[in-house]
Amino acid sequence: MSDELQAAIAHLDTYGYCLLPARLPREEALALGARCLALHDDPACADAIVGDQYYQTLFGMLNLDDRVWQCAFHRDTLAIARHFLGSCRVVEACSKPCWPGAPAQGLHVDSAHHFHQVPDVPWMINTIWMLSDFTVENGATGIVPLSHRSRLKTPPPEVGHDSELIAVVAGEAGSVLLWHGGAWHQARANTSAEIRLGLNIAYYPRWFNNWVDGGHQPLWPETYARLPQEYRALVPGRQGRLRGEVYET
Repeated sequence: MSDELQAAIAHLDTYGYCLLPARLPREEALALGARCLALHDDPACADAIVGDQYYQTLFGMLNLDDRVWQCAFHRDTLAIARHFLGSCRVVEACSKPCWPGAPAQGLHVDSAHHFHQVPDVPWMINTIWMLSDFTVENGATGIVPLSHRSRLKTPPPEVGHDSELIAVVAGEAGSVLLWHGGAWHQARANTSAEIRLGLNIAYYPRWFNNWVDGGHQPLWPETYARLPQEYRALVPGRQGRLRGEVYET
């Protein structure tokens, strides 16, 4: 493992997050971002989108553009996820644009509402690939360093969405931010005139079954058939076309 990855792992372990710059060529990242944004306007994708005029999530991106695979199965993000989770799986890849005028999100953790108490072991490594530049002005991710060690599902009232404790993680298109599922984080307000484009990919350990939650979409059989053999073990689960037929029956 490279010195850079070892340093990234140490930073995530200590502070709850790490940034890997330039994991995709800039032009490839921008092109994938444009494609993701176009899919948000595609009527065929409407049932897989949740959100409002400022924030949207389009689930099922593994099915919608094969270029997403190079992010979901990137050797560096997988190496970090496996360090913390052991044998892990790719749960979802979703497009997350943030439009101008979006307010700051509330601080939150990921996928912890099942737990009576937040585990003392990692249950999720989350990532967002920067498909545009992430800046302080356009809604970059904010994280409270060390908060993953609190084991609190929600921050105390004195740590609000504009707290001085929040570190804003800016980066250039093609970079990827990784964080512990228990780190308090948010999308910052987009006060710019630009749409901030991100691709969110989540990794779970094998022991954590969270398929039934949120908008997670099944892997289409034709997507699975196109996947290289080494990727298939990372996407276990029932295949299908519609979420309701696979996870809600």
